[in-house]
Amino acid sequence: MDISKAIPQKVDIVEFQDNKGEWQNFTLVITPDRIVFGGVCNVGFLESGYMERDNDFSLDENLQELIEELETYYNDGKSCNRIVFNDRMLKR
Repeated sequence: MDISKAIPQKVDIVEFQDNKGEWQNFTLVITPDRIVFGGVCNVGFLESGYMERDNDFSLDENLQELIEELETYYNDGKSCNRIVFNDRMLKR
Protein backbone atom coordinates (compact mmCIF):
# COMPACT_ATOMS: atom_id res chain seq x y z
CA MET A 1 0.00 0.00 0.00
CA ASP A 2 1.36 3.41 -0.92
CA ILE A 3 0.96 5.91 1.92
CA SER A 4 3.41 8.42 0.48
CA LYS A 5 0.63 10.91 -0.27
CA ALA A 6 -1.39 10.22 2.89
CA ILE A 7 -1.45 13.03 5.41
CA PRO A 8 -0.89 11.43 8.79
CA GLN A 9 -3.11 12.55 11.64
CA LYS A 10 -0.49 11.35 14.07
CA VAL A 11 2.82 9.52 14.22
CA ASP A 12 3.40 7.41 17.30
CA ILE A 13 5.61 4.62 18.63
CA VAL A 14 4.49 1.40 20.30
CA GLU A 15 6.61 -1.23 21.98
CA PHE A 16 5.92 -4.42 23.90
CA GLN A 17 7.83 -7.39 25.21
CA ASP A 18 7.00 -10.76 23.66
CA ASN A 19 6.90 -14.04 25.59
CA LYS A 20 10.55 -14.72 24.64
CA GLY A 21 11.61 -11.54 26.43
CA GLU A 22 12.43 -9.63 23.24
CA TRP A 23 11.21 -6.06 22.77
CA GLN A 24 9.18 -5.38 19.62
CA ASN A 25 9.14 -1.72 18.52
CA PHE A 26 7.00 -0.16 15.81
CA THR A 27 6.53 3.32 14.46
CA LEU A 28 2.87 4.01 13.69
CA VAL A 29 1.56 6.31 10.99
CA ILE A 30 -2.08 7.02 11.74
CA THR A 31 -4.29 8.15 8.87
CA PRO A 32 -8.05 8.72 8.86
CA ASP A 33 -8.77 5.17 7.67
CA ARG A 34 -5.87 2.99 8.88
CA ILE A 35 -2.98 2.54 11.28
CA VAL A 36 0.19 1.64 9.41
CA PHE A 37 3.04 0.09 11.39
CA GLY A 38 6.68 -0.44 10.55
CA GLY A 39 10.11 0.94 11.22
CA VAL A 40 12.10 4.05 10.46
CA CYS A 41 15.64 4.13 9.12
CA ASN A 42 17.81 6.55 7.15
CA VAL A 43 15.84 5.94 3.93
CA GLY A 44 12.45 6.63 5.52
CA PHE A 45 9.49 4.65 6.82
CA LEU A 46 9.51 0.91 6.09
CA GLU A 47 5.96 -0.41 6.26
CA SER A 48 5.39 -3.84 7.80
CA GLY A 49 1.61 -3.85 7.65
CA TYR A 50 -1.56 -2.03 8.56
CA MET A 51 -4.92 -2.32 10.29
CA GLU A 52 -8.02 -0.55 9.03
CA ARG A 53 -9.55 1.69 11.67
CA ASP A 54 -12.98 0.85 12.99
CA ASN A 55 -14.89 4.16 13.05
CA ASP A 56 -17.25 2.82 15.72
CA PHE A 57 -14.37 2.98 18.19
CA SER A 58 -11.98 5.68 19.39
CA LEU A 59 -8.39 5.95 18.22
CA ASP A 60 -7.21 4.63 21.60
CA GLU A 61 -9.46 1.58 21.25
CA ASN A 62 -8.14 0.95 17.73
CA LEU A 63 -4.55 1.28 18.96
CA GLN A 64 -5.25 -1.18 21.78
CA GLU A 65 -6.65 -3.65 19.23
CA LEU A 66 -3.53 -3.23 17.08
CA ILE A 67 -1.24 -3.90 20.05
CA GLU A 68 -3.25 -6.99 20.98
CA GLU A 69 -3.04 -8.28 17.40
CA LEU A 70 0.73 -7.67 17.24
CA GLU A 71 1.23 -9.43 20.59
CA THR A 72 -0.78 -12.38 19.28
CA TYR A 73 1.37 -12.47 16.13
CA TYR A 74 4.65 -12.47 18.08
CA ASN A 75 3.54 -14.73 20.93
CA ASP A 76 1.24 -17.25 19.24
CA GLY A 77 2.10 -17.20 15.56
CA LYS A 78 0.42 -15.67 12.54
CA SER A 79 -3.19 -15.96 13.71
CA CYS A 80 -4.35 -12.33 13.50
CA ASN A 81 -7.78 -11.22 12.36
CA ARG A 82 -7.50 -7.53 11.50
CA ILE A 83 -3.88 -6.93 10.52
CA VAL A 84 -2.67 -7.06 6.93
CA PHE A 85 1.04 -7.96 6.75
CA ASN A 86 3.52 -7.50 3.94
CA ASP A 87 6.61 -9.55 3.11
CA ARG A 88 8.71 -7.91 5.84
CA MET A 89 6.54 -9.53 8.50
CA LEU A 90 5.91 -12.82 6.74
CA LYS A 91 9.63 -13.62 6.60
CA ARG A 92 9.79 -13.66 10.39
